[in-house]
Amino acid sequence: MRYVLYFGPSVMIFIGLQIFSSVPLTFWLFYSWLLLVPLIDGLLIKRNTWRETLNWICFHKPHHSIKIGLISGIIAFISIFGGVAVLHDWIINKEKAISLLERWGITDKGIIVMVLVLVVINPILEETYWRGYMHTKIVERKGLRRAIFITAFFYSLYHLLSLVPIFEWPVNFLFVVPVFVAGLFWGWMRHKYNTMIGTMVSHSLADIGIVCVYFFFIR
Repeated sequence: MRYVLYFGPSVMIFIGLQIFSSVPLTFWLFYSWLLLVPLIDGLLIKRNTWRETLNWICFHKPHHSIKIGLISGIIAFISIFGGVAVLHDWIINKEKAISLLERWGITDKGIIVMVLVLVVINPILEETYWRGYMHTKIVERKGLRRAIFITAFFYSLYHLLSLVPIFEWPVNFLFVVPVFVAGLFWGWMRHKYNTMIGTMVSHSLADIGIVCVYFFFIR
């Protein structure tokens, strides 16, 4: 069962992007999994993991976590946007990227919705699932270090499915490395401050950097 939880988000991304080539469908599949799986676990299987996850979102020294989240998020934003600004001629095939995004169903009419999803919904649900729900389940069985590593690994795994088609080789694979490092850092933050508020803030700023890359260098 735990392997289903590990690979489930990646499978949803694979079905939406690789099989149906639809970003809207991918969003529905992916975020439904992140939201409903912990909810069903908590409500039907009578576990308190979901309730504990909500407590970590809301309580336990949030101001310290928010401060670190803002600092790390700004660093992530600068690294993402600044790195692409310097290297975009070598790492992005603009015509290929635009063609691919159009095939995936990303249009001008839907871009505002996509931005809101990436900047608001995505950080909340991804952090709740990986640094809350899954972190708690893994810590109980394997300990803290493995929990941080495993959640970071499977969090970065499905990013590979979206990065490989857009960017040129070998950059598409190399870009997964900072995603994994970010997952490790957010796992540490969640343990250090006992809350996911800061990880959500940091995650959101990193996603804003990705959105800016789209508007400035792809669109």
